[in-house]
Amino acid sequence: MSTVMQERYVVTPFFVFFLVHANMVGVGILGFQRSLIHPAGYDAWISLIATGLSTHIVMWMMYSMLGNGAIDLLQLHESCFGKWVGRMMSLLVLLYVFVAGFIIFRSYVEVVKLIIFPLMNTWSIGLVVLLLVYYVVSGGFRTVTGICFFGVTVPLLLILPLFAFPFEFIQPNNLLPVFSHSVKELYLSAKSGIFNFAGFELLFFYYPFIKNPGQSRKWAHAALLFTTVLYLALTLITFMFFTEGELEKIIWPTLTMVKIIEIPLIQRIEFIVVSLWLFVVLPNICLNVWAITRAMKQMFALNQRKTLLFVLLAILLTSLGLDSRTGLMELTSMYGETAMYFLYGYIPFLFFAYHLWGKRRGSRTPLEHNQ
Repeated sequence: MSTVMQERYVVTPFFVFFLVHANMVGVGILGFQRSLIHPAGYDAWISLIATGLSTHIVMWMMYSMLGNGAIDLLQLHESCFGKWVGRMMSLLVLLYVFVAGFIIFRSYVEVVKLIIFPLMNTWSIGLVVLLLVYYVVSGGFRTVTGICFFGVTVPLLLILPLFAFPFEFIQPNNLLPVFSHSVKELYLSAKSGIFNFAGFELLFFYYPFIKNPGQSRKWAHAALLFTTVLYLALTLITFMFFTEGELEKIIWPTLTMVKIIEIPLIQRIEFIVVSLWLFVVLPNICLNVWAITRAMKQMFALNQRKTLLFVLLAILLTSLGLDSRTGLMELTSMYGETAMYFLYGYIPFLFFAYHLWGKRRGSRTPLEHNQ
């Protein structure tokens, strides 16, 4: 079967910026500062810069593999490890992708439940979100790309201007003295913040759907840089707004800062922010779910729509079984640890394995002309 994707299924390289950024910024941005500050205090912004720069190295490795004969992660695995071992490795990565999508989904449902609808059941809020996910993903990859585009532009235009309000109350002296923590503490802070940068690795799945994919490299790196600057700016504002003691007690620092905004006729501005944040969360969930259905079709020739229903049902049932904030935090912590090993351990290992022997073995993985 031809490995050339039909024109009606692909997107231009420019949209890679939105695909990468949309899947890196999610519900975690509402409270990531709290996890950063524990090991390194107000020096955590240094760890944030280091983490952001390191993602460019990982992205370079990914393009180096995908631009030299491989078309996606499934083909990389079969080239390096053979058909059966390769598929087992792919299934493990799909589990990783599923957990990522589930955490984003469940975290947003938790925020909605606590802030807006405290008396509603988890499953009822989750069902509404999953119906939206089904509608988007069933439309195919270009529809998913469209929701990623709006998931970047709408929040930037409507929500980010709100973060100008805290500047009246910031204390720049909070950041001093700089470099007052050890390298080990900075490393631990960077390690705890990896979760917020995970997501760009889904390029492994949608790379074949990019028209002239080699030209998308600059847009992918631009998205990484923009995401790092966004996280850094929000971190510095938060550190200058709150004391360390306050940050240790506040669950969602970003959301708490927004509460200081006073607008006539609007008593609870956080209701609007949480509602609009669905534009940020929806692309995350959709792209992760799409990647799973796409991979399952490639490996086992399963119908993508039926697989979509099964995946969404699995997410809903899993959320019912994990109905406590403590369990969600533990799962998020485990995923963050796994994401660190995947991004900075497994991808470099795969990079060397592919360039040492994978390219010579080639691949027999066909590229389906589907969604």
